[in-house]
Amino acid sequence: MKSALGLSSTQTDRAAWTVVDEVRVGGPRAVGLFLAISWNSRAPLMLWRLPGVPWLLDRTYESIARNRYRFPGQTPWCVEHPEGCEPRLD
Repeated sequence: MKSALGLSSTQTDRAAWTVVDEVRVGGPRAVGLFLAISWNSRAPLMLWRLPGVPWLLDRTYESIARNRYRFPGQTPWCVEHPEGCEPRLD
């Protein structure tokens, strides 16, 4: 099933995505594009022009994505720290 942005759940489970107008960019390039837009700077995009850097960024991103369950933040805050959350009013 595709989301409103035209991405499948498999795509969004595997990588971060930045969607600008009709352009969809995934993986490390999505992170670079997001930073370029949010910082209003082309500097993050310049990394892809340096020899060998795109390959290194792709391998680093793949390694982090494969092991992301090991990083903090995988478990929702309120599950780990119920005393720090407001009680739910269901």
